[in-house]
This record gives sequence, structure tokens and C-alpha cells, in this order.
Amino acid sequence: MATANNQSTNKQLNQQMNALSLNTAKESSTTPKPSQSTTTHEDNTDNTEEIIYTNHFPCRFASDITFYQYDVKVEEFHHRNNRFGDMNGREKRRQIVTNIFSEKIIHPTAVCWYDEGSCIYSTSILSETYPVVHEHEDQGNRYRLTINSQSATSSTNDLDQSSIRIIETLIKQALKEQFKCIGSVFYQWDEQAESDGPYDILVGFRQALCLTESDVTLNVDTTKTRFYPHSDLLDFIWQRWMKQTRQFSGHLPDEVYYEISNFLKGVEITTHQSDNQHTYVLTGEYSDVLPEEIVVREQNLLAYYRGLGFELRYPKLYCLKAHKPNNPNYIVDLPIELCRFREWQPAKEDENVKPVPAPPADERFHSILRLVQSCNFRDSKLFQEIQFDVGSAAMMDVPYDILQTRQILSGHRHGFTNPVSIRQMGFLYLTDQRNHYASQRNTGFFDSFYQTAKRKQMQLPQERNEFEIYADRNLDRNLRDYLGECKRRQYEFILCVENCRNPQVHEAFKRIAYHEYGIPTQCANFSKTSRPKNLKSYCDNLLLSVNAKLYGENKQVAELQTDVSTMYIGADVLHSKNNYKGESPSIAAVVASMNSDCTQTAQRVSQQWPVEGRQSEEAILLLKDMVIELLRAYQDMNQGNLPKRVVVYRDGVDDGQLERVQNEEVTAIRNAFEAVYPPKAARPDLTLIVVKKRHHTRLFRQIKSSGEIMNVESGVVVDSCIVNPYYPNFFLNSHRPALGTNKIGNYVVLVNDTESPLVDLEELTYSLCHVDQRIGNQLSESIPSVVHLADAAANNARQLFASNIRPPNGLRARILEVHGDVQNAPNMF
Repeated sequence: MATANNQSTNKQLNQQMNALSLNTAKESSTTPKPSQSTTTHEDNTDNTEEIIYTNHFPCRFASDITFYQYDVKVEEFHHRNNRFGDMNGREKRRQIVTNIFSEKIIHPTAVCWYDEGSCIYSTSILSETYPVVHEHEDQGNRYRLTINSQSATSSTNDLDQSSIRIIETLIKQALKEQFKCIGSVFYQWDEQAESDGPYDILVGFRQALCLTESDVTLNVDTTKTRFYPHSDLLDFIWQRWMKQTRQFSGHLPDEVYYEISNFLKGVEITTHQSDNQHTYVLTGEYSDVLPEEIVVREQNLLAYYRGLGFELRYPKLYCLKAHKPNNPNYIVDLPIELCRFREWQPAKEDENVKPVPAPPADERFHSILRLVQSCNFRDSKLFQEIQFDVGSAAMMDVPYDILQTRQILSGHRHGFTNPVSIRQMGFLYLTDQRNHYASQRNTGFFDSFYQTAKRKQMQLPQERNEFEIYADRNLDRNLRDYLGECKRRQYEFILCVENCRNPQVHEAFKRIAYHEYGIPTQCANFSKTSRPKNLKSYCDNLLLSVNAKLYGENKQVAELQTDVSTMYIGADVLHSKNNYKGESPSIAAVVASMNSDCTQTAQRVSQQWPVEGRQSEEAILLLKDMVIELLRAYQDMNQGNLPKRVVVYRDGVDDGQLERVQNEEVTAIRNAFEAVYPPKAARPDLTLIVVKKRHHTRLFRQIKSSGEIMNVESGVVVDSCIVNPYYPNFFLNSHRPALGTNKIGNYVVLVNDTESPLVDLEELTYSLCHVDQRIGNQLSESIPSVVHLADAAANNARQLFASNIRPPNGLRARILEVHGDVQNAPNMF
């Protein structure tokens, strides 16, 4: 292992903090690397050509501060019911509580801050008795704040996740005085927007307080967000959508209404129809008639607005249909010329619009520094209350190691290590569009597919059995007829070229093929197969999936070869978007290797619903059952042998859930061992590592001689300084991104039966990032392949379930059942 010795010391942090002392660092729980030198950064400044920086900044705050947590309720008076009731809207609650704080109603001297939910924090005792009720009136509206109890205390002398969360809430509330905050992202008020077609792009930042081996750090990362421009809607349509420079003519072509309807659906706009500003949500539809024919209160719309003091300048424009945010059933007609995009409105997600390009490493690096240095961490009363400050002069540099390049083994003449031979297969063209040239283009694709298979030493049937199905109302019947004939002829595989605008056509094909007939399939996109320019590389990638799905092997990673029979497991849970009532199921996926080289896998997928009143279920409810089935599949494919070691990578777990995973999911896995292994047989050694991707730690490489900032190379690992002090864990960059800044994984070791040194787990994890059979020999992934496959299975399996409706019998989870012939097929999804 190559080692880069540029270890930071507390001396360096103190210099950044202008000699301000930090809290005592906690003892590291990670296993030190034998090769890691204890030479300080100052000692080896001239001995290394590179420095690794991280977007963490050292923090300090006063010691001996006690935080008091109070449970509160914020209500508003509802005149319709003549009583106080819950107040909806976090920002509205924050404004009311902030006003109460500023008027010193709660306490004459106490400094308080609010989490916008059900807790207030302070460094003072607010009362000797509870509950305490404070009423507040603002512009004729009545509000009530009830402090029910003092529920907890914590201190800066004994930092834990609770006190860190309290300080993080303080930081967020203090920064809201300086920046515009949307969700958890802060934007500068005077930020110059970057134009992106019809959108504006703004750069914002997220912050998180982290308890690390170096003590407390502030982690800051930037993000680019698309916004609707804060402009009049008519000016936007004319100038930015239609790109017109001449004066507006008073008329819009019919095709413009049609083109922009989907863009405007769900967008919030404001209007000035009277002395007050009103907010509406657009439906994406328009009035059928012009304003002069729309009747409002026994007069047409032109007269109605004239009575309000507005003379409509463009009566030949159709009106927009809209509703109030909380009343979608009451639709009104709004003149376009009176509408304006609501300010600070992020653009809705659109699958037809490419994601915002990630900034290159150097741009992100300097943007983070600029935004951190724009924060005023001194003058706010909240910051002063705990003497909070941040060393924002520079990012922290960290000690790191570089893991050796993996040795990838391929077959003869760069072919597959184990290419399959297919005796019978079908070639299907599935379309919902009439295209007279499709057959000719498919012939070119199929020819290239055969040529690529020959290079990879795969044998395909000499006779090419081609068939076409047009997606009409008889689609399901036609698919069953075709797939039934394929099954009768003992087809081993179907390559399907899809030319469909309706995604339900693809879903129907997959569902029938896997549920009813058990035939492995691979779909190809007609828009890509019909492009001769990139056809060779497309077929290369396609054959990787085809060979893997048929129990072939495309490559091996030499470092994974071992005499200890091992099963690698990846597990993840994917939640439904906007599932506020918890009616849509989450999808849990568990993928397990069927050999010690991790080149073949099987998977199990389940639906699971949360308990009533919750939005999602984080735990994998049927983990024991899925692991039992996968262990038996491993046994069937390995002459009755079971693995002696099981390594689990669990994705999608936050710090607050680590204890639950240890208590519940580790127990479920061990119970699966008890159910499968013979009573007198030794149980396998278990290693369980949590894969964290939803953090915002970044690593940057600086060339000392030139000062150039770039991505860190693949294999860079950091296991000290910025890691969690309570669990053995490490950050690993395992890939080379084509664009943007590396997104590194954080790996937290929860179970380590073999007592493997941390360095060995780092090496193992890095190897598993190279073994995915769906990618080329020169590529690696940002996470281990079994985790990536579990992500894909959870994302793609939803279409295969017969129903997404919660079972009526109280059942909260069920495993996907498919045809027995593909139950353990690799990479089924």
C-alpha cells in the first residue's frame, strides 16, 4: 500500500482558530494502519507533491454550557371552530416563535432557538413550573405557544449526538438571519443567477456539524439548483420561452399554449388582483374562451378586473386555470398578464430535463471556501451565546492512503472469463410506433450484436428467430402467445428491442416474462440500436449484461480469490416519493453472491408498508426470510456447501439508525444462520458494514507545485481525523468520475466477527467496487457491486409486483414471487 504522509495535527487546527483551544478529541476507535506514519504535516511538507483537503472546517465553542430542551406546541386561532388548533408550515411557525423570542415574552434575558417542530432550546431555565402558555397577536391573528415541559439536558462538556443536534439547530437558525433558506440549503440573497434555458441556476450550500476524531467540525458542501425565474409570466413566455426580442404583439400562437402547458403544471404564481398578493397553483390548462366570454359575479372577466382597478392590456390571451394551494377543487381563471412566478421557487423535477451538471472539483472547492467565508459566525446573538466560531481560512487537510490498483482478470484475447453458449434465443421488436425502416435498422443492430458476441467468445444460435409485436389493446395476449411459444421451443433468452413511448409496455413485457414464463430477458433501446455511430460500444455493454444474466462470468478481481467460501450481501430499501400517508410500499432488496469471487448473484425483493401514521419503513422487515432463501440458493449452487463467512453491506442507514441495525437486522441475519445451518455445524463469521452515501464530505487533491485542484484518484482512503469516533469507519473513493466531483462512500463497521484490521476491510471493499459484471474491465463503481445491484433491484422491481395496495389482513411485507426458472437468476433486474 502506498502511503501519503501529510497528517494534520491539532496544532494546525489551533493555528486556523487563531490559537483558540478545541475540546479534547475522543480516542479513535479505528484500527491504525501499520503503514501509516506518525510524521506531522509540518515535518513532511517538502516530501509529498500532493495535499488532500476535505470540506470540513474546525469549530470551537465555550465549555461548561448546559443546553435545556423544552417540548412545545405552536397553534393558531381558527375562527371557524372558535378555538386554537395546529399550525401548518414550518416557516410560518418559525416566524411566530421568532417574534415571541424577540419580544422577550418567554424570558426577559434568555436566548432561545427553535427547531421549527416541537422543541425549543435554551441555555437558561425558562420556568420552575409547566406548562407555560404565551399568546401572541399579529395583524389581527392570534397565536399560542405552549411550553409543556423541560424534557432533556445536555452539555458542551460531554458532546454526543443530542448536543451536536442542538448546536446544529442553533447554526441553522442563526444562518437564516443571513441567507435565504429553502429546505436545508442556504442561498445568498444577492447571488447572480446563471441562465439555463427557461430556468435560473443558483449555487447554495448545506452545512452539518460533525463529531469527528479531530473533535467538532463544520462540513459544508455546495449544490446547484434550478429555479423558476422571478419574473412576470408573460415576459417569461415571450422572451425566454419563445426567445423573442421584439415588443409583445398581444397574441400567442396555439402551439405555444400546448408546448408550455406541462412546464407550467404545478408551478406556483402570485397575482396582484387587489391590495393583497395571492398565491395560486397552475393546473397546466387554459380557459376554453377569451376573458370577454368568462363570467365572474354576473360580469365578464374584463369588467370584473376593471372594477378592481386593472385594465387588461391583452384581452386576446387565454386565461390560466389555477387553484389555491390548499384547495385544488376550486378552479379559477387568471389572466396571464397578472401572473408572476413565486419568488425562490425551485423547479419541479422533470425526467425529460437533464440534471444540473455537477461542477468540476476546482470550481466546487473555491465555491465552498467563498460561501463559508461569507458567513458571519461572530455577530449573531445565537453564536455569541455559546461563543461559536469556525476556522474558515482554509479547508482541513487530512492524512490518507492510496490502495493499489486492482488486478482484473479477463478471458482469452480480452474476452469473457466464462462466456456462455446460447442454443436457442428470440429476437423481439416491441413497439407502439409505426416505423417502416425499423426492420432494416434492427438487422444492422442484430448483426453487430453477433459480431460482438463472437469477439467475446460467446456462441449464439445460427438461426435468428425475429418477431415483432405492436403494442395495442391486445398487447398482453400477444405477449403471452409469443412467450408461450418461446417456452415451448426452450428458448434460453430473449433480446427485446423496445421502441415505446409508454413505459407500461416495458412493464407488461417484464412482468409476464418473469412471472408467468420464467425466461431471462434483456431490453435494448431502439433509439440507441438505430445509431450506427455508437453501435459497437453499445453492443459491448449489452453483452456484459446478457452473459451475466445467463450465469456467465465476464471478469474476475484477483484480490477477491480466496480459499474461504464467502457470501457477499448488499441490502437497501427504496421509498416512494411524496408518500405522506404511507399508503405506497417501500421496496427492500437483498442481493447475495453465489460464489466467493462475487461474479454471480441472486436476489430477493419485498414490498413493505410502514405502521399506520408513518411515511416509510426503514428496517428490512423480511430480512431473515430473504437471507434464508439466498443461503439455500448458495447451497444449491455450491454442491451443498454453505459459506463460512458472510459479509453484508447495508445501504441507506443514517447515524441515528445504526443502533437499530445492530439490534434488529444483525439479529435477523444470525437467526437466518440458525435456520439454515445444521445444528452441529459452525456458524459463519459475520461482517456487517453500513454504506453511507447521503453525507456531504468531499475530498480534493491539490498539486503543491502548481496549486491546481482536482479530484482525488481512485483508491484514496481516509480513516482518521474526520471519521466518526464511535465506530470503526473510513471514507473511500473507489472510482474515477467522468464529470463533477467524486462522491465518496463512508463505510461504518458494525460487526466484525473475524476481527479483521480496518485496512483489510478497506482493501476488501475496494475490490468489491470493481467486480460488477455489467461494467468494463477498466471501470469501477463508487460503492460495492452488491450494493449497486441491490439499488437497481429495489428501483426496478416495483413494476413486477401485482399490486401496490396495502394488504387488508394487517400484513406489512411480502416477498416478490417470480417463476421458479428465474428465481435465482443473476442480475434479474
